[in-house]
Amino acid sequence: MKNQGFWLAAGIGILLDVATKEWAIRGLKTGSEIVLWPGVFHLTYAENRGAAWSLFRESGGFLKWISLLVSLGLISLALWGRPLGRWQQIGYGLILAGAVLAMD
Repeated sequence: MKNQGFWLAAGIGILLDVATKEWAIRGLKTGSEIVLWPGVFHLTYAENRGAAWSLFRESGGFLKWISLLVSLGLISLALWGRPLGRWQQIGYGLILAGAVLAMD
């Protein structure tokens, strides 16, 4: 299979994202927080329904369509494009994982 690193990075990215979201929902959604460095760094639960800094939150599905187009483009590149370098495969695979998960 061509561009195996792409598929591996996408799969690992999706699994890690789903696992950390599940952990955050179970462990932090109740209102508790985890203090890693008192007074400086702690984990709390927050939801973001848009892109970075809640961009496109009220866009009526615009972000989902963009994510779908990006996903299809990256999958096409991996399947029918030229062989990609290792770092390109990893980078594009992680972008695909983020785009796929933005559609949920």
